[in-house]
Amino acid sequence: MNGKAGRRTLPIRKWLALALIALVVIPVCVTGGVAFHIVGIGDNGQSEANNEIRTSVDRWGDPEWQQATKQKYAGRSIDFVLVENGRTIFQTSDDPLNNNSGKLAREIVVSPSNPRQLFYLYSSQYGGGRANFWIMPLVGLSTLLLTLAGIAWFLGHTLLRPLAATGEAARAIADGNLEFEIPTSRVREVAEVNDAFGTMSDALRESLSEQAAVEQERRIFISAIVHDLRTPVFALRGYLEGLQTGVADTAEKRQRYVEIAQDKAAALERLITDLFEFTRLEYLEQAPNRELLDFGILLTRQADSMRPQAEAKEVQLTVAPLPDNCTVVGDPHLLSRAVENLLVNAIRHTPNGGHVWIECRVEPLWVRFSVCDTGAGIPEADLPRIFNPLFRGEQSRNRRTGGVGLGLTIARRIMQAHEGDLAAGNHSGGGAIFTGTLPRSRGT
Repeated sequence: MNGKAGRRTLPIRKWLALALIALVVIPVCVTGGVAFHIVGIGDNGQSEANNEIRTSVDRWGDPEWQQATKQKYAGRSIDFVLVENGRTIFQTSDDPLNNNSGKLAREIVVSPSNPRQLFYLYSSQYGGGRANFWIMPLVGLSTLLLTLAGIAWFLGHTLLRPLAATGEAARAIADGNLEFEIPTSRVREVAEVNDAFGTMSDALRESLSEQAAVEQERRIFISAIVHDLRTPVFALRGYLEGLQTGVADTAEKRQRYVEIAQDKAAALERLITDLFEFTRLEYLEQAPNRELLDFGILLTRQADSMRPQAEAKEVQLTVAPLPDNCTVVGDPHLLSRAVENLLVNAIRHTPNGGHVWIECRVEPLWVRFSVCDTGAGIPEADLPRIFNPLFRGEQSRNRRTGGVGLGLTIARRIMQAHEGDLAAGNHSGGGAIFTGTLPRSRGT
């Protein structure tokens, strides 16, 4: 996978414009430089010859100096004629103009008075001679080809190679392989495509990881469900077979078998109800039937409906004074189920003679309620997982207390479906506290 590079990028249009500029400028500059330094366009030693002859006027009549100077500038196609008072002292060629076509003559006066000294400097218009002209097209063509090769290499390295790697990455993703490498590029469009592929690869890898985790959780879920359903079914079948085969041979024993079978059937019904509610909320994603309702009245009704179970355990169930305007918009059936699950959980984990109470308060944007108990509380290690499906703590929540471990999960999903939430913790008295929030109705 390609990581994002911190290199500067340019749009492909700017790179193409730079390539066209380089294609023109580089051959012209190189050819001009070669022509100036090798072929000799320009001065080609004329200034040097001019200065040397001018400063050596006292040696014009020296044959050694004459021959040495002639040989020095002969290779540069420079001839000269020395004249004093109209008389030619020395000339490098019998007729410089006729014998060297294309040469230009310059008259340089050294001394205008007596003796009047001057010289004529003959040089080619093109310092290296016309015979060297073939070098410039060759240099220009070679430079053009080298520039084209450089541009082709650059485009291949920054455009074609990354695009080819992107195609390979696409085929790798299609084959399910998310481990691929895409080279970096200075072309902005290509870099953005590569970054998109890298981001897509990370997202796919994360999605596959989450999918694997969900699949693992599903297997555990199904295994736990099968176990929880099998336990009451086996017990129920055993007691029914005992009744059928006559193991229960007295009226008292038959009555006891029937009561146990009824308890197991009730437990099985609770399990199936929890599974149905969880499946409906988790997988069918059923939207709540929203209507305006007084949440305080709903809390009171649910507390009244759970009071017989609390009294059976000698648990005191109370509702703190409720504020006015506890109005929310929600599904009465689902919200009642959530509150019922919280109360069942609180009563189940509160010892005989304990206390369960409900509090509610109204905030500017929220209706916040709490269900508290005087049980053993929730271990700190269990708090992050308390709402996970099928989670049971080692002591406070186990299979002997009943339920499949979905009651709190269902309650939280219901609250979240109403754009609220449910949190768990322990209050100062040591028991558990579950705090739910629901958005207030905008009309209140």
